[in-house]
Amino acid sequence: MNKEIKDWSRPDSFDHFIWQEFIVKTLKTAIESSRIRKKPIWHCLFSWPSWFWKTTLASLVANELASEIKVITGYAIQRPSELVSILSLLRSWDVLFIDEIHRLRAPVEEVLYTAMEDRCIDMILPDWHHIRLPVEPFTLIWATTKLESLSLPLKNRFVYSFYLEPYSREEKKEIIKRYILLQQIICDEETILNIVEHVSWVPRNITSICIQLRDFLTSYYKRDTNLVFTLDLWEDFWERAHLKKWWIGPLHQRYLEILTEREGNPIGLMTLSGKLWISPKSIESDIEPLLFELGRIEKTSRWRTLSS
Repeated sequence: MNKEIKDWSRPDSFDHFIWQEFIVKTLKTAIESSRIRKKPIWHCLFSWPSWFWKTTLASLVANELASEIKVITGYAIQRPSELVSILSLLRSWDVLFIDEIHRLRAPVEEVLYTAMEDRCIDMILPDWHHIRLPVEPFTLIWATTKLESLSLPLKNRFVYSFYLEPYSREEKKEIIKRYILLQQIICDEETILNIVEHVSWVPRNITSICIQLRDFLTSYYKRDTNLVFTLDLWEDFWERAHLKKWWIGPLHQRYLEILTEREGNPIGLMTLSGKLWISPKSIESDIEPLLFELGRIEKTSRWRTLSS
């Protein structure tokens, strides 16, 4: 069971990471250079929306370097002293992955500057003496969903800065085929292409639909092997999953209904939050990215409306 969950949750090598060919090639080049020079690769910045396997890609870098990865989120580091403790515990060649770096406070961020460039930490003691503590050679990988929130000094300290490109149709097809195979589902090419046309480009959504498909077929056939999925079963499955094309779920549908009821008049984010009974942050991170990418909505920092 654990092996199945591990295999399902995330790819365990670049060969299974079917996405972002340019990014993977660049990282492989940096890793090969690292091995030859016998030094860690330089620090990397990943910038793309939630659910796009940022942690997975950071883990693959650590695997290729035969290194340990330490994972933490930006909001969890409140004081410079906490970051100092994290950095002091790093071993040589470790990968430190900090997600949501735009939530780091400025004093904490500044501690990282010398750690990234000079492999040391500047500290001021209570008696105002200044000391420098050495840090083991490490690779810092930072991820953010809000690239525009990062300071320019911080952005300039990354040699490798990657931004997502949406999945191509062929990439989605390969990912779906891989995960359908993992779930031991038998599916012909036409049915796979139909799935491709109905799912979004978000990796976790693609894997989630494959899990739901497995559970649907297991229940339908009353067995857990020889699960055959055909176009004849498509409507039944889609109805039970409460989904529409492009992974538009119930919350997306309710969001669009609220905007439709406004008859073209904009609605504020806080009002939407009250009507949907979810936080503004969840609306911005979990609902709107898909609808905005599909061209269904227009939005500003304050107002939302349906696209004309």
